[in-house]
Amino acid sequence: MSSAAKLAANAANAQASTGPRTEEGKAACSKNAITLGLYARRDFIRPEEEPIYARLEAELQAELAPNGVLEQNLVDEIRRCTWRLRRCGQVEANLILRLNGDDCILDAMETTDARAEKIQKSVDRARSQAHRLLHKCTAELRKLQTDRQFAAEAFPEGTDHTGFGLIDWRTVIKNVPITKQTQAEPPSAQKPGRNAVCPCKSGLKYKRCCGKDAPAVLHAA
Repeated sequence: MSSAAKLAANAANAQASTGPRTEEGKAACSKNAITLGLYARRDFIRPEEEPIYARLEAELQAELAPNGVLEQNLVDEIRRCTWRLRRCGQVEANLILRLNGDDCILDAMETTDARAEKIQKSVDRARSQAHRLLHKCTAELRKLQTDRQFAAEAFPEGTDHTGFGLIDWRTVIKNVPITKQTQAEPPSAQKPGRNAVCPCKSGLKYKRCCGKDAPAVLHAA
């Protein structure tokens, strides 16, 4: 058990240690405990991977075309999930073991080494979580963008939808009756009654002359 003097000295030394002060030092120190990078709060990016990460971010922005804060947040989550899945593949690719100094390299999925088994389980768990979140965010983004596009096509150009929040426009339009005023047909286009005189001025009833069920007109040879 430590003496009171030693505990006091440890406390004094701790007060003198302020840790990193610059932003670069703080960023580097925050990664000290990272081993695999599968569960880091931030995307685990090595210096040589920064161009790859930037290209992934640019491509997702172009392909998913977010509009607004909610859509942008979903795209950010999709980027993080995609990067984490890439990291899972890297960890698996590097998970090779040499037993007893031999040159035989074994697949980590087949070895009985406890450490390899633990790492593989971590990879499987991280991949499963990333897949679930990726599919969920993709579905939510698709729904938001589909509703936005539907509203743009269902209403006249220039209609302001900003005051309606996250309304499901398809449900609204489906359940709210829309009254349409149709112009009455002119008298000349109205269909005559079955017993009315045919408008072709033949003197016959419409049903016997030009009606749908009228018999064929026979002409003398």
